[in-house]
Amino acid sequence: MFHFNRIQLKSYIKEIAKLSLPIATSFLAMGIMGVVDTMIVGNYDTVQLAYIGLANSIFVILFTIPIGLLNGVMIKSSQKFGARKFQSCGKIYNEGKKYAFLLSAIFLGIGINGEAILRLLGQNPEMVKHGGEILRIFVFSIPFILIYINANFFLQSIRRPQIATYGILAANVINIIINPILVWGFFGCPAMGAVGSASTTLIVRILLAFYMLYYIHNMKKNPKLNKRFGLDRSYDTWWGDSKTTRQIGYGVAIMTIATNGSFSAVSNFAAWLGEQTMAVFVIMINISSLIVMLGFAISQATAIVVAGIFGKKNYKNILTATCAGYIIQLLIMCSLISIVYLFPKQICGLFTQDKIILSAVIGYINYLLWVLIIDVLPMNLSAALNGQGDIKIPTIFQIISFLIIRISCCYVLAFIFDLGLIGLIFGLMCGGIASFLLNGGRLIYLLQKYKKAG
Repeated sequence: MFHFNRIQLKSYIKEIAKLSLPIATSFLAMGIMGVVDTMIVGNYDTVQLAYIGLANSIFVILFTIPIGLLNGVMIKSSQKFGARKFQSCGKIYNEGKKYAFLLSAIFLGIGINGEAILRLLGQNPEMVKHGGEILRIFVFSIPFILIYINANFFLQSIRRPQIATYGILAANVINIIINPILVWGFFGCPAMGAVGSASTTLIVRILLAFYMLYYIHNMKKNPKLNKRFGLDRSYDTWWGDSKTTRQIGYGVAIMTIATNGSFSAVSNFAAWLGEQTMAVFVIMINISSLIVMLGFAISQATAIVVAGIFGKKNYKNILTATCAGYIIQLLIMCSLISIVYLFPKQICGLFTQDKIILSAVIGYINYLLWVLIIDVLPMNLSAALNGQGDIKIPTIFQIISFLIIRISCCYVLAFIFDLGLIGLIFGLMCGGIASFLLNGGRLIYLLQKYKKAG
């Protein structure tokens, strides 16, 4: 029914793998940074682990929404790169940089009122006080995250994803050095606990942003690169010129809100179940986040390749590229999930020495692995759709899958059926299954449409 080219499949596997390696390394390093923070805080004090987990559950929305809005930079620039309109890539980057500053002001303004947000979510006074303090520190890193992301999207689109990898690897080294000093209070510094960990994160993100700006500044100083990628192309009409790029971003941002918003809502449900349950949930999410980040990185590489194919109007190879992404993704996921299955005690023990918490996490580990498999499956489908600039319908599907089905199922199973944490886990699975079925159907529909159009 659909065009499937085995020879082309090998070529796309190589291309996606080549792109995936630096992108996945960047995501993995970013995830490790968060995991290291959790480990250090969790071993310092389990209660503070709940505070930083709650703050993160809100912060993830505040920085991933603008990242989603900027996603059009990667998609549109990749399409132009595929169409060999290289100078347009630099213009899109410059438009994205201005957009990033505007978004920073908006989301920094929202997030600075962290305590008020947590109070509205019905958290207890201790959670509001300590979680709000950590959230305020986190939100000051939003401008620097967006500078880094906009530059990274541009570099990924022109097939230079390794640049961000070098930066994030260096950032991890800095984080590992500074984090324990500020958390535990070494070398005469006061012991700041979770606040110290959040402060370290802010410092590292500032350094990352300046590193990316410095690299692109050097590209611009190179006459050959500057001319090839149009890095000096920037106009006062940037807002009107970037309309299509922003429209792609609107859809991706709504998808991001749906996905991460559902996790934040479920994290809030976990906090309602108590500090101990929240600590267990935070550890489970941190274990899963590294694996999910790798899956997302591979899907991003798939989106870049599909966008290049779409830019060339070579629609018949979209299925082949999507399958190539799935082959790589499933091989990596199965390997990592097997490691977690075989060594649960060793992996979970990195996060806490609290025997009650540790025993609870290990008890839920098999359920967690199913959540991982189901959450990763829809990613390449969404990536393939986004790479074609198909945003509106997949966005509606994500809203249905995550904001409606996932949150509703989690609440009903956890509180109405009184299943507690296990109810939250089953509810998470329901959202992933719905997303896979809906987006899979959408991709099949588009492929049939291209075939009929010849």
